[in-house]
Amino acid sequence: MNWISTTKKGEFLKWFLDHHQLKNKEARRLIEYIQKNHHLLKNLSFTESVHPKERTIMISSISSDEPGFHFYSNGFKTEDVSRAFGSLMNNPTDKIFIILHYFGKHSDHRYTQLVETHRIHSIKQFEQSEKDAKATDLVVEIALLKSQINKALDDRNEELFHELVKKLKEIQK
Repeated sequence: MNWISTTKKGEFLKWFLDHHQLKNKEARRLIEYIQKNHHLLKNLSFTESVHPKERTIMISSISSDEPGFHFYSNGFKTEDVSRAFGSLMNNPTDKIFIILHYFGKHSDHRYTQLVETHRIHSIKQFEQSEKDAKATDLVVEIALLKSQINKALDDRNEELFHELVKKLKEIQK
């Protein structure tokens, strides 16, 4: 997973507050609190899905159809911003997930590059591409060996034939 600097996270939160009016006014103070505390930013991850067993903060701007504020922690859900403040103050080193809802977020590169699920998806895509490339290389290598085996038969080169068949058996294991 790519590392995202606390500076980048803080700058995005500042931009978000400067450009969006929030449905819940107290949520603004919560974001400002997170933004000003390096240790909170360090443990902050942007996400698109609720992590009910983990601390997840969901905040919406007035342009969103989503609720203004929700806080999830250990299977508990509340709309009380003060509970989120309390959790952050009492457990400043615990992981925090944040979901922001605002118009145009899915096409906003500033936001999408911070979203953890986006990065995880990209990593999984890359890993799958690597597996597919290795499988393709193997298929090509086997086809090439079979072609060379046929040529060795046509040329009646028994020594080369046995050598290539042995190599093919090793690859197919």
